[in-house]
Amino acid sequence: MNRDSVVAHRRASAWLACVFAWASSGCGGAASQGAATAVAASTGTSTDVSAPVTREPLPGPRAVTLASGSPIVEVRVVFDAGSADDPPGREGLTHLTAHLMAEGAAGALSYAEREAVLFPMAASIDVQVDRDQTAFVGRVHRDHAARYLALLLDVLEQPQFREADFARVRAQQQTALTLGLRGSDDESLGKETLAAMLFEAHPYGHPELGTERGLAAITRDDVVAQRGRVLCGGRVTLGLAGAPITEESLAGGGFAARIGALGGGTCEGRATLPASARREARVWIVEKPEAASTAVSMGLPIEVTRAHPDYPALLLASAYFGQHRQFAGRLMQKMRGDRGLNYGDYAYVEHFVQDGWSRYPRPNIARRQQHFSMWLRPVPHDKAHFAIRMAVRELRDLVARGLTEQDFTRIREFASQYLALYLQTDSRRLGFAIDDRFYRQEDAWIARIREAWSRLTVADVNAAIARHLDPARLEIAVVTQDGDALREALASERPSPITYQAPPPEAVRTEDREIIPYRIGIPAERIRVVPVGEMFR
Repeated sequence: MNRDSVVAHRRASAWLACVFAWASSGCGGAASQGAATAVAASTGTSTDVSAPVTREPLPGPRAVTLASGSPIVEVRVVFDAGSADDPPGREGLTHLTAHLMAEGAAGALSYAEREAVLFPMAASIDVQVDRDQTAFVGRVHRDHAARYLALLLDVLEQPQFREADFARVRAQQQTALTLGLRGSDDESLGKETLAAMLFEAHPYGHPELGTERGLAAITRDDVVAQRGRVLCGGRVTLGLAGAPITEESLAGGGFAARIGALGGGTCEGRATLPASARREARVWIVEKPEAASTAVSMGLPIEVTRAHPDYPALLLASAYFGQHRQFAGRLMQKMRGDRGLNYGDYAYVEHFVQDGWSRYPRPNIARRQQHFSMWLRPVPHDKAHFAIRMAVRELRDLVARGLTEQDFTRIREFASQYLALYLQTDSRRLGFAIDDRFYRQEDAWIARIREAWSRLTVADVNAAIARHLDPARLEIAVVTQDGDALREALASERPSPITYQAPPPEAVRTEDREIIPYRIGIPAERIRVVPVGEMFR
């Protein structure tokens, strides 16, 4: 990037900060709400509504800019809002609201008309919703930036919420829940079932898609009100990366100020989350007769987020135990590499969503509360009991023995280099920089982690594992064909012999003889079978 471009981008960054400072004082006092307020909770079934809701102060609008030599402008408008903001009895409302904004009429244009304008620009306006963040994401060549940002502003500021659009988008979301998540995506169903267990009676306890009853109850008026409450200036971070942006190109100079003023006086702070419950180990088996294989997810809530001092150590431990789609992880080596049980076996120290077809985490899925999880890609039904036993045994061994000095040195060297791949695009760099603001971190995530890893010892990592990972609280979610049969097998602790198409090495057979009778120790009364049609009703 030449000097003039750098100067232009710095001026844009300073201007954005100035504009947002003005906007925060002009959007209904959003930034001045320093004291948490209590309001009566809506009635519903997903969370405890017997007590008033305490709300966090609104942080006010924020801005993040990253310069590069690219001719492409990357845009992320991220709200500290997600499905955790769904009112009880209206599960799925935030997802529906955001998608109706992005996939419905806005300003003077219908959705089809807006898409027709975007197409020649090779641009799009996409949206993603998680538990605590909703991101509107786009990219456009700098030559089209002014027109593109005007269209994006229409989506954010002037959604029409037409009845026909509302009916269409809600029907799509209902289909995604019933025919997609429940009907054809057993891996995601297993993950959402695990989330429902870990965060039972908690705002994180239902999918972003919502529930059948919640979606059926939502009205257009609910959508209008939800946008004003949570997709508003007091919760927004505006991110710009790539080609330098001038004030004039930002929709006539008013883009940032108007983003910061979204919602006006209706903007409200996030509800304070209840603590996740500490439970004994248990199993939920989702019985799905048409399941072609068995999907398994297991995990437990932890108090560690990216802001926690033990986060770097646990992140390194999870890379050693099960780095996503990498044979550097022990689970992958032993379960897939040695035994060919399935496609992959991974472990995570925070909520993970793969970004598209990459191997890397999606930005802007940050959460105020996190969980440790293990994901066993689907295994044949006849090997499910063995695979669950083996995964539980591996976790217990990890906690009991920790990493060796050799393990520590190997995974630190690998992970320190591998994490650089997370930053391959301006859009991803921008997304992670916004996440740093979410976690109130001054230094960039990857740089911060590498620096922390350089100071870690193997004793530090093993101590963090012992502090935060308690196998006695491990919860297991399974999607399988015959729930009662698996329940009986798990409860009875009967042996789970395994057969191979080709003889494995003797070392594998020796270890298998220990795994086959291995006791998981979860009694029948803590193993529940749920028909698939009952999930997220």
